[in-house]
Amino acid sequence: MEFRIATFNCRDFFDDAVPHVIGQLDREGFGIWAQRRARTLFHRKLEAVATAVARTDADVIAFQEIEGAHVLDALRGTLADGRYLPAVAGVTDSRGIACGLLSRFPISGVETHGAGELAFPVFAEGDPRPFGSRIQSKRGVLEVTVTLPDQSSLALMVVHMKSPRPVPRVDAGGESTGESGHYAAAEGAARATVLRLAEALYLRSRVDARLMRDPQAQLAVLGDFNDGPEASVVRSVAGDLADMPRGRHADLELTASLERGILQHCVKAVPPGQRHTILYRGVGQQVDHILVSRALWRRFRGARVLNENLRDGTGEGREDVESDHAAVVATFG
Repeated sequence: MEFRIATFNCRDFFDDAVPHVIGQLDREGFGIWAQRRARTLFHRKLEAVATAVARTDADVIAFQEIEGAHVLDALRGTLADGRYLPAVAGVTDSRGIACGLLSRFPISGVETHGAGELAFPVFAEGDPRPFGSRIQSKRGVLEVTVTLPDQSSLALMVVHMKSPRPVPRVDAGGESTGESGHYAAAEGAARATVLRLAEALYLRSRVDARLMRDPQAQLAVLGDFNDGPEASVVRSVAGDLADMPRGRHADLELTASLERGILQHCVKAVPPGQRHTILYRGVGQQVDHILVSRALWRRFRGARVLNENLRDGTGEGREDVESDHAAVVATFG
């Protein structure tokens, strides 16, 4: 039995209501003209996403940057493939976007994990928490369990991690203080790094919890990580023995346990020059990943990155409907 899973950041997939927090539409349009424009853009977007989905031929596909499950259900109506079941979606962030999932296989469980307060590394026991409730997950983790045709379970954690874009300082009311200059820029980059690594820590805690319950779980963590495979954010989620402290009583049993917790990179099966999922200022980068547990890796057959027609995201316009990300597909048997 062969099956495929995929991830696709479809970029600002909103419905035809006006206006939206961000995306294809201007804030000022509320009239008939704006409604017609919104409807036209929505149908163009539906066609673009439907084309991308059809190319994946995935049995389960994870999405990022959707408005909600309703746009994926609208998408189902445009697909020639009528086997996808009703969509599920996670938490919507302040931009109005969320993660979602479509599956041809029965969905047996859906959980949305959102940390109101993300963990920060403890340097010494007893230290007070440095940030309180100021560090929060933006979109959380959408965890979905599907039943495969062989009656085994496949768990998927769909993620869209924070971008490296600098985070400005805010006042007590949450408004930007408007600081500028080199130090302010460096400080903003440091805040972004803290937030991204805190998200990675939280996601890794969810992975550990799942594998603790079932070390043989077929698990895929997939989505837009906003960073490459060697970045600390991705390595923290995937796990790497070279990064792991063994403690004072390391032994073969502990090493074997640690190895079982490592997630494998499906895209590493793709030739190096074909792995990029975005183009940024003409340079290809792989920021979209499918990471899988050892049990699922045993069934891995290959991967593809559908980047043949990928466009550079730095040149996008307000009415562009094509995504600036390539879909990633992994095949299992």
